[in-house]
Amino acid sequence: MSRRQPRGQETRERILAVALSQFAGRGYHAVSVEDIASAAGVTKGAVYYWFADKDDIGRDLQHELYERLTREGLAALDPDADTVTSIRRALEVFLNTLDNLGEAQFFLRDAWTIPELGVGTRADGQDAVALLRGVLAGGMARGEIVALDPDAMARVLFGALTEATMYVLTTGKRGATLAVVDHLVESLGTGERAAGLTPTVTKGRGD
Repeated sequence: MSRRQPRGQETRERILAVALSQFAGRGYHAVSVEDIASAAGVTKGAVYYWFADKDDIGRDLQHELYERLTREGLAALDPDADTVTSIRRALEVFLNTLDNLGEAQFFLRDAWTIPELGVGTRADGQDAVALLRGVLAGGMARGEIVALDPDAMARVLFGALTEATMYVLTTGKRGATLAVVDHLVESLGTGERAAGLTPTVTKGRGD
C-alpha cells in the first residue's frame, strides 16, 4: 500500500489514474515508473514520494478497484430480505459493477497473473471472507441458510466468486456466470427454496 496520505492527494490520484490507463493499454510489464511519471506530468521523485515502486502502485490500484466492487456489493445487501435473496443481489451487483469497469478490467485481468500483486489481493480476500461468514452465520441463526460450517461455507463461496470474477474478466460472459452463481447461492437455502432446485445432470459418453 502507498506510504503517505493527505498532503498532495491530487498528485497521488493523478499518478494512479495514469498508471491504470498505461497498464490497461500497454500491459503491466511493459510500463515503467518513468513512463507513469512522464504521462502524469510529474517527476519520478513525486512518484516515489507516494509509492515504493511500480508494484506498490499496482497493489494500490488493485486494492481500490476491489474495494469499490466490494462496497457496491455490500450496499446491495438488504436487511429486510431473506439471506439468500440478499446475497444473490449483492453478488449480482458485484459482477455487474465488474462488467462496467471499462479499461480497469484489462488491468485486473493481467494483475491476476502477477505474483508481486498477490499480497494485497490475499489481504482483501480475508476481509471479504470474514464479511461473508457474518452474513451466512446470521442466515443460519434465522433458519434461512442450511446449517453447515460457516467458515467452510464462506471460503467455498468466496472461492466461487473469485473464479466467477476471473471468468467474467477473461470471457465477458457475465450473464452465464451470474446464472451459475445464482444457482449456487440458492442451494444454500433451506426448506422450499432448496427443494425447488432441479439440478441438471449432464451424461457422459459412457452413460
